[in-house]
Amino acid sequence: MNNKEISAQTIILGAGLAGLAAAHELSRSGNKVTVIEKWDDVGGLARTIKAGKFSFDTGPHRWYSKSNMVNDWMLDLLGKEVINVPRLTRIYFDGKFFYYPIRLKNALFGIGPVKAVRAVLDYVIARFKSRLFPGILKTMEDGYISQFGKTLYETFFKRYSEKLWGTDCRNISIDWVGQRTRGLNILTILKESLFKSKSIVSLVDEFSYPEMGVGRLAAKMAEFIKKKKGAIILDSEAVKVYHRKGRITSIVAREKSGDKVYKGEEFISSIPLNILVESFSPDAPKDILKAASKLKYRDELQVALFIKKTHITPDTWIYVHPKEIPFMRVMEMDNWSKRLSPAGTTTLVFEVACNEGDRIWKMKDSQVINMVSDSFIKEFALIDKKDLIGGFVHRVPKEYPVYHIDYKRDVQILKDYLKKFENLQIIGRNGTFRYNNMDHSIEMGLYAAWNIIGSDRKWDVDSVNIEREYLEEKKIETAEDELLEEDSRK
Repeated sequence: MNNKEISAQTIILGAGLAGLAAAHELSRSGNKVTVIEKWDDVGGLARTIKAGKFSFDTGPHRWYSKSNMVNDWMLDLLGKEVINVPRLTRIYFDGKFFYYPIRLKNALFGIGPVKAVRAVLDYVIARFKSRLFPGILKTMEDGYISQFGKTLYETFFKRYSEKLWGTDCRNISIDWVGQRTRGLNILTILKESLFKSKSIVSLVDEFSYPEMGVGRLAAKMAEFIKKKKGAIILDSEAVKVYHRKGRITSIVAREKSGDKVYKGEEFISSIPLNILVESFSPDAPKDILKAASKLKYRDELQVALFIKKTHITPDTWIYVHPKEIPFMRVMEMDNWSKRLSPAGTTTLVFEVACNEGDRIWKMKDSQVINMVSDSFIKEFALIDKKDLIGGFVHRVPKEYPVYHIDYKRDVQILKDYLKKFENLQIIGRNGTFRYNNMDHSIEMGLYAAWNIIGSDRKWDVDSVNIEREYLEEKKIETAEDELLEEDSRK
């Protein structure tokens, strides 16, 4: 090991939006920070990648926050770089396009009269069941059927969800429904059609966006941190977390030049929750490590195709349901900002769900590019092979935390253990094992920083993104909620 030790007031693991937001706020207050990042660039899951003259985002990252505080913070950071982008999102399956979020007239006419009648009846039945027999809902399938009825669930949600997760919807917790479609059901869709309410985030038809790509959020924060003499260490992977008497004492990071020790007074982690716990020294107790081993993630390939055309589709992004098509979602960067591609060109970004180390993950870049481009040309007939300028493959491990049925109990075991360390806070999507949007992760980072600045720990990081406004009425409990409530009473 390289014996060189580096000290800072605060050590932050991970240079995604959560970690950078914390570092940015601490730097503003004069706190000396060091950010340790495994990858070769900042931004985490919200990066803008440059490939020659083309720039593309690592997935559709729209900014829309119900928190005025977080929204104002973002606007102050980016200033005139922010543009407003009209949203058009559609679902593609069985050779047809449907609007998403679902528009009832479009959906019912699109699926045909027989299935439309069945969809309405199924929804009414689901509503009556939820009121007359309010049983405990546990799985993703339970949640979608309760919100939309069985027919609409099987038509618009089942195939895509199983394509994304690589498993049956009955193996995924209902909480994913809440994270993805919070507050969205047939009644809210009807209200939106009549009154154009913006109370449901899923229904917004315009969002804010950095004109030069979502990566500008991370880049601007990094610029400020460095200006304030903070350090951001790239290609640096935390491999050991040393602790003593209820406090974290240091981090060992593996770098190209060898292992380095980073000492600090405060520690903030946005790296995957299970990896953090598994890196502790002395080791965490066996029951804690057992819970950590149960946390899994879904990975993906992001495949960019550079095209000699513009506005190939009218969409910001499209959900692609057929399982025989390898990609689950595609977005067109020219419909986000004209400044991301050279004049007369655009970039299509395809997401291919997989597991790290599986057949698709191990494919050569050229094979992946051919697989995706051939499938897109054959299915959609919007471009020809001659329109392709080139391609790029970006592999993303741990894109999505997998909400297995009892995940909440396992996550809580880990969080309770980590609360014993008075100078450690966890933040971010993977850091808390919670499906955050960008604004949620930034809010967590701000709270963690303010807890250090104020020295009173009054900001509850764990309160971010936990509203339960889905399934129409908040009274419905999941099985995980009931178990946790039982545990709290013991």
